[in-house]
Amino acid sequence: MQDYDIIIIGAGPAGCAAARTLARGGWNVGMFDKAHFPREKTCGDALIPDAHLALDKLELRERVEQLSYPTKALRLISFDGSEVSVRGRTAVTPRLKLDVLLLEAAQEVGAKFLPGHDFQSVKDEDGTNYIVEFTVDGGKIEVRAPWVLLATGANAAPIARAGLLERHDPSSFAVRQYVRNPRLAKDFNELVFIFDHTVRGGYGWIFPGPDGVFNIGIGYFGSAEKNSGLRRDYEQFITHQALAKDLMSDGVVVSPLKGAPLRTGLTGTRFAEGGLLATGECVGTTFPLTGEGIGKALETGVLAAETLLAYAAQGRAAVAAAHTASMSALKPKYDAYRKSELLLRWPWLANMLVRRAGRGEYMRNRLEALFNETADPANLFKLKTWVRILLK
Repeated sequence: MQDYDIIIIGAGPAGCAAARTLARGGWNVGMFDKAHFPREKTCGDALIPDAHLALDKLELRERVEQLSYPTKALRLISFDGSEVSVRGRTAVTPRLKLDVLLLEAAQEVGAKFLPGHDFQSVKDEDGTNYIVEFTVDGGKIEVRAPWVLLATGANAAPIARAGLLERHDPSSFAVRQYVRNPRLAKDFNELVFIFDHTVRGGYGWIFPGPDGVFNIGIGYFGSAEKNSGLRRDYEQFITHQALAKDLMSDGVVVSPLKGAPLRTGLTGTRFAEGGLLATGECVGTTFPLTGEGIGKALETGVLAAETLLAYAAQGRAAVAAAHTASMSALKPKYDAYRKSELLLRWPWLANMLVRRAGRGEYMRNRLEALFNETADPANLFKLKTWVRILLK
């Protein structure tokens, strides 16, 4: 049986960020994933300021930027057509390439990667080590380590197998497609989020990527009952929304429409049980409202690794408590973003917010601080803020 200092289950951004951090700290890291890379991942591909900060910590920003299409702002288009742009360091990096880069960055510092391994179970061997079972090539293997980090993404099945699942249903769902349009790409340098009546209870996005290829999609944030008509709603969105219609008018579709569940709001999964920790989207690190997940997956992968490096010598209880505390400290920000989903339920609120931000510096600065994470997002929903919006 192969032994490691830690077994990381999942080789997405969270798993790779943790693996690189721990391997640089001298740990013997075994990272397992059921996929073989490169592999497709349904995602908006956008890197906003939190992702850049995490990449700085991993010393990978320059490498990622070489694969990215740089953008300079976030543009919001509201239900009534009102628009506002807010500044921020942003980029679009296709996940197919980003995930390979992150995986290679973990391996180059010593992490071992084992693809084609489908996680089945984890059991406490003796209070000191865990035995983790995978299926591979039709058979089963077991590996052993004192620590296990679950970073398997939004799929509920592996979270349940690890015994950490609290809510089975995803909190959100999204679909995306790639469309090449060199004409539109010439002057397109913003991430565009669109609140539109054709997307009932959600929003759409259009993000420009490398080589004139756009990532376009829609997402719902709320009840899973809304997800049954996603293809129909996407077709309505690209047919009726003005910017989407323009993109599709002479664009060439280069990928099928693909969908994926999202776990948002830091809910639905326990953070730790003894020496078994969870991080990334499997614990709901994708933001409510925006659906942004790459940055928070990277950030929380690093956080989990740093907790292990700092507290492992003190034992399982100390690590579990520290990991739970570091993740819980992020919760108020997630709760504020959850409140902001009111904008999707009451279009007049979104219209008023975007119009005021387009006309005045006060509200635009508030949105800019929210996007760049330089201010508490709860400030946007304080009474004095809305009084000022309503009276201006």
